[in-house]
This record gives sequence, C-alpha cells and structure tokens, in this order.
Amino acid sequence: MSLLELNNISKIYGDLKALDNVSLKVDTGEWVAIMGPSGSGKSTLMNIIGCMDKPTSGEVILDGKDIAKESAKNLTAIRRDKIGLIFQQFHLVNYLTAVENVMVSQYYHSIPDEKEALEALARVGLAERARHLPSQLSGGEQQRVCIARALINYPEIVLADEPTGNLDEANENIVLDIFKQLHREGTTLIVVTHDPEVGEVAQRTITLEHGKILRDAKNPGFE
Repeated sequence: MSLLELNNISKIYGDLKALDNVSLKVDTGEWVAIMGPSGSGKSTLMNIIGCMDKPTSGEVILDGKDIAKESAKNLTAIRRDKIGLIFQQFHLVNYLTAVENVMVSQYYHSIPDEKEALEALARVGLAERARHLPSQLSGGEQQRVCIARALINYPEIVLADEPTGNLDEANENIVLDIFKQLHREGTTLIVVTHDPEVGEVAQRTITLEHGKILRDAKNPGFE
C-alpha cells in the first residue's frame, strides 16, 4: 500500500525548473534511496516530501491526503506528527545533553518523557552517552542522536538527508546497520544521498537528473 504518492510534481523558481513533472510512489515499510548529482533536484524533492516546501504544481498524497495545498502552519503540524528528519549537519542544541536533545523533539510533539528518550538512545547504541553534550560526542555519535530524535515520536516516514555525508567508513556502517534494522522493523525510510554505497544498500533507488526521474529500480543485491 502506498504511504506516499507524488503525482506530476513540479517546482519552479523563476526560470529554473528544479523538479519537472515528477511522479513516484513509496509503499509502507519500503526503503528508498534518492540519488543524483548536485542540482538534480534531490534537495527540492526532500523539502517537499518533508513538508518544508510546497510544489508549484502537482499532488503530494501522504497517508491518503493531498498535502500540496496545505498552509505552512498545517505543514508544520504534519511534519511534526508524521515525519522524522535526519540531517547531515546534525542540528543538535549545543548546551543540551544527548537525551535532552531527543526530548526536545518530544516537547514539540507531545510531552517530554526521559525514559522513552533514554530507550531511543539505547536503541542506537548510545545508552552510555546519554548525559554527554554534543561537543563530547564523535560525529558518528551525534548522527545517532539525530536518528534517536527522529524516531522518538514514531513517525510514519523517516527522511534522511545525506545521513553519512560527514562520517568516516566505520560510522557510516554503524548508521547503515541501524537503517537495516529499522527496515526489518517495518519503518518507511527515504534516504537522500550522493553516495553510491549508501544507495546500493536500499531496497530501491530513484536517480534524478535535471529535475526528472532518470531511473527507478529495485536493487538486486538488497538483503
């Protein structure tokens, strides 16, 4: 069953067509990698899926509802309730500990619960680092805090923007192992990446070029 459906999506900035009549479907529990060179439309597509922007034209059907015409206020609520975001730059609050950073996401969604936040950190292997500040964590550990923060409100979609872009190979493998486990648990994952190795471990890869879908294929080596 399709959780997300984009129908003839275009995004135009002046004379630039960042997305040109893009259509795709993502099923519940599917792991999709969105790839393409700089300027291909990856970031624009991520912003639309993540309810951070609206298309110029077309439909964005999320969980059976067209959200393309929603107000900015309503999009903020949809993003808060349905989407977990993981960023390349982490966006952690420097003066808050790891567990407090996770609880910030709870605060905007419902009620902060330290026990749940600690469990989320344990899920990504950071139980022993829960009371550390971001400056006391490695890049890989900070990214795992971001993953815990994205998962804490049980989103329908986890949307990751270059989640391994700032990581070394060892930490990249840790993050990908977490994604594999999330997929096994039925989480819907959409990962925007320029890294072929990250794209290859996904269930399906969508390649963009000049705002259009160049290729949409299942990965034969998917485990």
